[in-house]
Amino acid sequence: MARGWRQLLEEPRKGKVTSQFEKMRKEKRSVRGRVVDDWIINAAYEHKSTSELLAHDAFKAFAESKKLQLGRVIEVHKRHIFVAEERELGHPDTGLLWLCSVAKRHFQRAHKERNFVVVGDAVLFEPAGETQLNEAGEPINTDLPRGVIQHSFLRHSKIGRKDPSNPEWEHVMLANIDLICITASVLHPEVRWGLIDRFLVQAEEQEVPVVIVLNKVDLLNDPKIASAEFVAKFNERVAIYRGIGYEVIEVCALKPKKTPESVTRLRELFKGKIVGFCGHSGVGKSSILNLMKPEFEQVVDDNPEIFYKGRHTTTYNSLLTLGIGAYAIDTPGIRSLPLDTWDPITLTSCFPEMRGLRCKFRECSHVSEPGCGVQKAVEEGSISKVRYRSYLGLFNGTSLREGEGDSADAPMIADIKARQQSRDAFLEGTDSVDADVRAQFQRADNIMDVLESRSSVPKETPATEKVSGSLSRRLAFLKKRTLTPADEEGT
Repeated sequence: MARGWRQLLEEPRKGKVTSQFEKMRKEKRSVRGRVVDDWIINAAYEHKSTSELLAHDAFKAFAESKKLQLGRVIEVHKRHIFVAEERELGHPDTGLLWLCSVAKRHFQRAHKERNFVVVGDAVLFEPAGETQLNEAGEPINTDLPRGVIQHSFLRHSKIGRKDPSNPEWEHVMLANIDLICITASVLHPEVRWGLIDRFLVQAEEQEVPVVIVLNKVDLLNDPKIASAEFVAKFNERVAIYRGIGYEVIEVCALKPKKTPESVTRLRELFKGKIVGFCGHSGVGKSSILNLMKPEFEQVVDDNPEIFYKGRHTTTYNSLLTLGIGAYAIDTPGIRSLPLDTWDPITLTSCFPEMRGLRCKFRECSHVSEPGCGVQKAVEEGSISKVRYRSYLGLFNGTSLREGEGDSADAPMIADIKARQQSRDAFLEGTDSVDADVRAQFQRADNIMDVLESRSSVPKETPATEKVSGSLSRRLAFLKKRTLTPADEEGT
């Protein structure tokens, strides 16, 4: 009967076998206890920036010996990661794609993030063994070569939140971006100023420039949808953020001719940058992105429910090349943005209007301390009360799930819910909605039916055309680019 190696070690009469097992045991212990974390490649070179590291002679020799290539993550789907070649830092070629996976050894490392890589990460990947390359290092005889991600570079910026499924982990939504485009809609769904404040706090902490884009401003001109009181409060809030120094752009994405100057200004801000879009669900991020001439037109649901409530149409992050000379990361809308609790000094530095104000105590929390410069500024009106309430909500952790104030906002939320119920009643066809509004909506539906009947494009489009930036669409795009005129006639 076979015996375990522990029993065999206890038998001194078999010295030769004992010494062999003792050696095996030491080797096994040493391997088990040693997990080399070489995921972040900058750590081996004294945390140099990505640009400095790529120019480092020792690093160049290392990359050449390992046959590693620089790439940018453009999509992440569970274990499959789409990586675009990036031969020049900051300019990924989304027409040269690799289907990659993370090297298995990295799954042993302790991490506090939801995913190993996110869209926007700069990585080093190794071509798979079966991939054949030509003299220029380009894959041959394949549309989608495979590779293995071996290392990642340090991120120079990121926007994240606590992972809803595991609060101890961080869910990074945007990485290595040069500009954050915080998108909100004026109505349907109504703008959540507290959510905007939370994004602004993270942008200030990461020192990333911000532009606030308010979509669907044409709704403010309809008195049946936006009352005079609502318009006055909206304009007051916009004036607050512009007074702080943030650039606020009002646009109508579905009717860009109504706001041509705003569209032109956005194109000027985006040019030459990697722009990250973030905001609430259904506010029109994809519609705004379509104005920037993306390589793939983003799907925008024309369901009438979108107009009244807002709903997901983008379901995953994707990095796209824009025709205006820029890149954009389109993200799914979020309902909430839970953040970690920050100390008062750090949090105060993320509110530009609070910087430079002197308080009696160095670590003043600006809540109830005597001689507080922030409280004095609030009383004098140089700091708005709504922004001060956002600060208190973040500092005390009493903000609601969407970051708006505290229990004092209960009447506002009740009003929003009442309006949502009336819109739901309208969609269900009840009689509680104004007949004129119903007639206008019905006429719009009829117009769409007439246009669709006259169009040569069938109503039912293939499933591959409904998913923006998917593998099938990208492969079709690559195949179309490589076809010769003779091939197209043959097809």
